[in-house]
Amino acid sequence: MAALPRTMQVVSGALANGAGEAQQQQDGGHGTDSHSRTATSTTTSSTAATSSSDLAQVLQALQAIYAPASTNDTRRQATEFLEQAKRHPDAPLHGHTLARDGAQPTALRYYGLTLLEHTIRYRWDELTPDQTAVLRDYIVELAQATTAGDAVYLRNKVAQLWSEIAKRSWAADEWAAMDEQLVALWAESPHHQAVVLCVLETLCDDVFNRDDAAAGLRGSDLGRACVDIFTPLAVLQEILPARDKSLAVRCGSEGWLSRLCANLAECLRHDYHEQDAVRVSAIKTMHALRAAMPWTMPKAIAATRVVEAVCKALAVPVVEMQLVGRGPATLSLYLHRRPLTGHRPLSRSCRPSTAGTT
Repeated sequence: MAALPRTMQVVSGALANGAGEAQQQQDGGHGTDSHSRTATSTTTSSTAATSSSDLAQVLQALQAIYAPASTNDTRRQATEFLEQAKRHPDAPLHGHTLARDGAQPTALRYYGLTLLEHTIRYRWDELTPDQTAVLRDYIVELAQATTAGDAVYLRNKVAQLWSEIAKRSWAADEWAAMDEQLVALWAESPHHQAVVLCVLETLCDDVFNRDDAAAGLRGSDLGRACVDIFTPLAVLQEILPARDKSLAVRCGSEGWLSRLCANLAECLRHDYHEQDAVRVSAIKTMHALRAAMPWTMPKAIAATRVVEAVCKALAVPVVEMQLVGRGPATLSLYLHRRPLTGHRPLSRSCRPSTAGTT
């Protein structure tokens, strides 16, 4: 590990060479000279070997940071090396390559996601529209490529990056199809649903419930878009008939409140005691609902029967689910908030039998 400062320069140079080689292959593909093809093949093999060595150095640096026997100086050098790699112009490309490769160690794949995160959070304004579109495609692809065997924190990181990009480009001409992509992902599998639930919870919290700087810059646009995709279309048309329809961001007429309530009910119909995936899905669904309750229209809550769904879930003898309804930001607090004029208190829209059981 003593050579880490030197390997910083080696890796940066190798990444630059790799980018140049990719362009060289593209330009040389139209020629037929056998000598050129041989030279390209030789250079490609050399670049592949160098890339493999670079990945080994990154993994070595990660191991040095977490190894109990590492000295403070070694950890400092390893951290400097990894931080320097994040600032390289090709960091998003290599971050996506690392994160996408399921054969790599989880720590290395997670580091790949941090390469993408650094570009999204600190260099977004420097990117061209084409570059931001590539970043969005990277994150959508990573979300689609998640598997049941992926570590939870890896999937959560992908969801966080999705939310970070959404705060910067959703509800604009750049990413009007986000809800359509979320709905398609939702239909894939339970572990894809977990990614979607994390995206929805994080996005709602950052836009409405936290003092998030990135969301604050586009708070009005993001707020309207969230209301649009969560609320059933029939309720929107009744409550906000004159709303701005120039930018369509929603997919389907259901809205996410309906989908979340349906998913929660489906989880409760299965063996949530023995099946961890079912129990975790129910808990994540309740977290997403909790994030949406402070700003959701009472009419939408009543129409989707959120209160009834939550009451049934809170009555289940699963501590993790009951804890969602406790604390300073509780579901019950939001469900008892003052309704709009002409509406019943939200807690009374639950059927008496369900409320009494709870």
